[in-house]
This record gives sequence, C-alpha cells and structure tokens, in this order.
Amino acid sequence: MTDRSNMLTDITPEAVIEAFGLTSITYFPQAAPGHLHGPTANFLATAGLPESKFFGPRMDLEDDSAQRLHFGPSLKAAFERAGSELPPEAETWEKLGDFVYATVALNPRDGQIYAFPEGEGDYQPMHADISSLVHALIVLNKGRMDYLRLGPDDDEQRAHIVDRMTQEITTVDPTPFTDEEGEWETLFDQIRLNMWR
Repeated sequence: MTDRSNMLTDITPEAVIEAFGLTSITYFPQAAPGHLHGPTANFLATAGLPESKFFGPRMDLEDDSAQRLHFGPSLKAAFERAGSELPPEAETWEKLGDFVYATVALNPRDGQIYAFPEGEGDYQPMHADISSLVHALIVLNKGRMDYLRLGPDDDEQRAHIVDRMTQEITTVDPTPFTDEEGEWETLFDQIRLNMWR
C-alpha cells in the first residue's frame, strides 16, 4: 500500500482505471532522490494521471524523460519553447498537462496545482493537490456520460448535472471554484450553455 497521506482524498488506482481505462492513464515512476513532494510522487506512481476529452497529461514522445516527470523543470522549458515569460516563482514548477484551454502545473515543493490560462503569463490556483485534480476529472468524466444521454433541450436536467458535479468537486476541495474566471467555472458555464458534446 502506498503512502498517500496528506492527500485531500483517497483515490485508488482501481478507481482511476474504472473511470478511464488502463490505456488512458499515465504513470510516473519515482526517481530517487526526487525533488517532488512525497505524497504527490507516490500518487503519480500508483494512481497516475488520466487522459480524457478535457485533460491530457504531459507526453513528449520524442523525449523519454518527459514521460516520467524527470524534472528539468518542465514548465520553464515549455514556456521558453513557446517564447513566453514565466513568473519567477514558477520557474521550478513542473508541467502536468493541459486542461481545456490552460496549462496545468505542479509546484513540486508542496504539491499544489495551478492553471496558466492559454495566452496568459499569470496563473491561478486550480487544485490543492493531485488527488483533488484526479477526483475532479473522475467526477467530470461521469458527469459527461450522464450529460450525453440528455436531449438537446433538457436544460433543467443539464443544470442538475452541473450542480451535482460542482458539489462533488467542492466537497473535496473548494479551490477549483474560488475564482469566477477559473478554468472549472469557465468549463461549467459552457456546459450550462449546452456547449459540451
């Protein structure tokens, strides 16, 4: 059993596989000695990061080390490749992947997750830890399946699904919805407007 103490919620590897399927999960073997927050490293090695319509883990197939969060730091390298400027405090952060229209980054010292909206150099808190991110992705994946069963004019049921997902996510971690212009708020606004297919 892996030590995932200090995580907001207990997400088992089986729960991630059940929600996304084994072939949609990226695992990150731990390198010793690593500079990554211990519980986060354990989580990434055992539960992994799922890939979905809304989130894609960082995968650079031309660079084997990138698949393993070998730590370069990867966020700085990604910003430099794009010709963008990274805030100095984020220069040691790691890029976890992409969420809809944002880059998702991890502070390796404390395990907090941040979003860099597309085309912006500023960032905003996205999740308190990796378990919260994966929990929210599981909730989103289940909600999407319910949503796709609805008729195009079923606004009331669609609003119910959005409210239920919001509640399930914020019960574990309120961070995703603390900013009215945050990535989760933006996505859920699109869902409410029937832009999610």
